[in-house]
Amino acid sequence: MTDYKTIKGFSIQSVATDPKVTGVAGATWASGGNVNTARVFFGSAGSQTSTVIFGGNTGDAVDVVESYNGSSWTEIADLNTGRNGLAGFGVLNTSALAFGAHPDVAVTELWNGSAWTEVNDLNEGRGYQAGVGIVTAGLSIAGDVPNAAVVESWNGTSWTEIADLNTARRQLGAAGTSTSAIAFGGYTNAHVSVAETWDGSSWTEVGDLNVVRQDVRGAGGTNTDALALAGLGPGYLALTEHWDGSSWTEIADMATARAQGGGSGTTTAGLYSSGYAGTANLVNTEEFTAAGVTDAIVNEGDVYFNTATNLIRLTKKIFGTGTWASGGTMNTANAGGQSLGGRDDNISCGPQGQVSTEQYNGTAWTALSSPSNMGEGRGEAGSAGTSTSGLVFGGYEPNTTAITELWNGSTWTELANLSSARNENAGFGFGSSIFCAGGSSPRVLVEEWNGSSWSEKAEINTGRGNLGSAGTGADGLIFGGRVGTTWYAQTESWDGTSWTETGDLGTARNYGAAGGATSSSSMYAGGNIPSGGPQTANTETFNGTSWTEVNNLSAAKTSGKGAPNGSANSMIFAGGAPSNTATEEWNVPISIGNISVDVD
Repeated sequence: MTDYKTIKGFSIQSVATDPKVTGVAGATWASGGNVNTARVFFGSAGSQTSTVIFGGNTGDAVDVVESYNGSSWTEIADLNTGRNGLAGFGVLNTSALAFGAHPDVAVTELWNGSAWTEVNDLNEGRGYQAGVGIVTAGLSIAGDVPNAAVVESWNGTSWTEIADLNTARRQLGAAGTSTSAIAFGGYTNAHVSVAETWDGSSWTEVGDLNVVRQDVRGAGGTNTDALALAGLGPGYLALTEHWDGSSWTEIADMATARAQGGGSGTTTAGLYSSGYAGTANLVNTEEFTAAGVTDAIVNEGDVYFNTATNLIRLTKKIFGTGTWASGGTMNTANAGGQSLGGRDDNISCGPQGQVSTEQYNGTAWTALSSPSNMGEGRGEAGSAGTSTSGLVFGGYEPNTTAITELWNGSTWTELANLSSARNENAGFGFGSSIFCAGGSSPRVLVEEWNGSSWSEKAEINTGRGNLGSAGTGADGLIFGGRVGTTWYAQTESWDGTSWTETGDLGTARNYGAAGGATSSSSMYAGGNIPSGGPQTANTETFNGTSWTEVNNLSAAKTSGKGAPNGSANSMIFAGGAPSNTATEEWNVPISIGNISVDVD
């Protein structure tokens, strides 16, 4: 008999708005109203729903002032003195202070919601400074003369010089109050990432921004809770970084990369307006919003009905667009060696004739001392396992070898040999189930390590060497490779018993950097190609069925080392040929978000 639930279905919650990710880490940017006059290097003050912007440059210095009410901008009373490169502070669009300008302008004007009044000048005229505070207590920080460290305090009536910044600069960002502030980024004779906090009496250098930049803007209320917005860096940036009192963390990017605009608001409700994106001044505004204490918080797996949009929604993990970024420099160039572990815990060893071992912690490489040397320095060997438990087997040193060595996190130990000496072989698996597949003759041979010895298993369908690999002993993957003048795109999957051909690589190649702890989340980057090369920067990821081309390496290269314990979201390309010490790190941003569900 059909049960009641099958007939009637089941209930899901109804909500008027989508739940949000908790805290600043889950904040998002959304479009706001367009400004009437696109400009750069202007002053700003206020909150996300009550901001005023003033002055700036449209090609010439302007006196134009606009007020924002949370949805649209309205032009209001002009400044008395039009100027470029000024700064400002204040918490509402009815109460703000505008001061300084380029070059060497000291003029200060007070806004009361209806008119601007000139008040006492800065002690030292300067432009491209930063400002924090309210109209009765604020700071003017640094600026151009040509680079100043000077800081002045405003008490509601006049300016007083106080303790200087440690690093003189201009075009910096700042956030906070007159007694609790942080200044960051800027320009000296180059972009800088330096950050300093103010406690009401002195400046202290703290952790740098993750990305160097000038023309950065700030939002937030204290020296332990601030945002760094956009900037020029290299290139125009959409980056947002959050300061929590100890370090900066990259969070949600703006929709439009830009610099020289206006920042205001808090770390839960911020605003960025106008600015420049490399070709023209922009009119658009973006609003930054983090979950508040009364907001519903996302919970992965929740299903609900949004009554405002009439859509059934699902909260799930969302993967962003992956990119390669520069990592730490190896101590010794390595092309054709072996690797163990993941992106942020990697072991590199070899190549031929080189017995040293290096360890990567996600930031820097460390050359381990001689007790950590391999017994046999070799290249083109198979490798598999983690940074604390892995094998290297076969290879070339200078003759083809069957030697197997175990890494335990600190030393190498020689164990039972492969049944057949070979090089150009692939490896995958972990612990007591590690596989050696393909390689030099016999190219179809497969062997499994059981923790003490090797035994032959079912052969691969297409014999080849210089191939990539990923996965576990029960769920493995091999791909690419070469025999003579023939390059392969073939991919074969291992289910613990037999090999099955599956989706081919988009680009046939060999000698790429490969890895992935599971076959359904693996990667192949760089390598040699049959034409148009001889090397490629192409990167592909595998989802268990097919390969997808993603963002390329920074340059074409081959024979670098990957991460057996990595994934399609977290990978490394270390060393490689042309012989170098460079490292590139692959990262895919992951967030929890809400999507609509098709119920047809």
